Amino acid sequence: MSALAQLLIKSGYEVTGSDIRYTALIKKIEDMGAKVFINHSPTNIKDVNLVVYSSSIPQNNIELIQARNQGICIKSRGKLLSELMNNKRGITVCGTHGKTTTSSLIANLLYKAGLNPTISIGAEVPVLGGNALLGSGDYFVAEADESDGSFLYLSPEYSVITNIEREHLDYYQDIDEIIQAYKRFASSTKEEGCLFACADDDNLKKVLSDYPKEFITYGLEDSADVQARNIKIQKLSSTFDCYYRGDYFGRFLLNIPGIYNVVNSLAAISLSISLNIKKTIVKEALFSYTGAKRRFQVKAKIGGITVIEDYAHHPTEIKATIQAASYLKPKRIIVVFQPHRYTRTKYFKDSFGVSLEKADYLILTNIYSAHEEAIEGVSSKLIYDFIVKRGHKSTYLLPKEEISKHLLKVIKPKDAVLVLGAGDIGEVSDELVKGLKEQNSF
Repeated sequence: MSALAQLLIKSGYEVTGSDIRYTALIKKIEDMGAKVFINHSPTNIKDVNLVVYSSSIPQNNIELIQARNQGICIKSRGKLLSELMNNKRGITVCGTHGKTTTSSLIANLLYKAGLNPTISIGAEVPVLGGNALLGSGDYFVAEADESDGSFLYLSPEYSVITNIEREHLDYYQDIDEIIQAYKRFASSTKEEGCLFACADDDNLKKVLSDYPKEFITYGLEDSADVQARNIKIQKLSSTFDCYYRGDYFGRFLLNIPGIYNVVNSLAAISLSISLNIKKTIVKEALFSYTGAKRRFQVKAKIGGITVIEDYAHHPTEIKATIQAASYLKPKRIIVVFQPHRYTRTKYFKDSFGVSLEKADYLILTNIYSAHEEAIEGVSSKLIYDFIVKRGHKSTYLLPKEEISKHLLKVIKPKDAVLVLGAGDIGEVSDELVKGLKEQNSF
């Protein structure tokens, strides 16, 4: 939502908004001229022509009710995004995991190629100066939201699907319904365009099985059109050879960690081939990309301790993030995890436990509701009980306010601390960094 707000402000619209807490992004939007209210209230809805809501806002939200009562036009984030893209050549990225990194890699690619794209991405990207750019070029790069089906409003020229897993089961009934939604998304890609899809994903293969338009696959499997080989992971970077339909395309250096990011970068390389972007520019775009905030973001290295924050909130993402941290070769991987949404915790409680077992030391905290109503019997203790029962000895369940103090007592040099979750758990990483600086100032 913050990216769309910025694009509207830059386009000359007067923008107001509301959120449940004050953040750095809100300050940025206010500095651009927006008025932002903290907490939702019917009184916030006045002198407006359009109300836009995100997928985290329920239909019984008091501001939406007020807008309906006043007869104000209401649109979802996805619907507004589709309208903003109408006069551009759309490039959209969707999938269960890797959307933000893939879309921002593509945005940086087009920026380095001098194509001056408009972008709307789900996280701040330092190399791009934020998560939104209003460009004068023909292309519009957007991260699409599948969580509420609103990505089906989009009809881009180029589409990327990173992977498909069971997720957002508060909206979708099962994996079959999810796959059908992605089939509809893929079919909305314009005839003159192209679909880019990960060849490593079995569910995505089902989407491609009867796809009638042009598509290019990428990944690690031999069947991929664009394939990475000879991958070498080095702590926070990786190098790999890229092959296009069996022919050597070049060796690339990527300054973000994890094999999953090698796969994400292949999507950008695939698009570059379709757009005939020079190979030297592609290499520079990947090399210069330093990641997005809350995506394996190294917050600090103090006293031999590395503090990393990541948005991981699905079992697959947690497993991949812990694996990426292992390349740092720490003495211990200490994980702090805040589950996101009661429904996700309900459906994935055991899978979370399995993914978190690789942590040497684990701290769980209360669920971040993201506007959801609590579900009776569903809490972080479900994950705690599962993992303790499986024999994980260093597992703790703590209130969020107590975590940083606890960590400061137990962490040691050569530890890597991963702070994981899509809620407000980032406050813990900030408190921890502050405490470590104070400890090491003497």
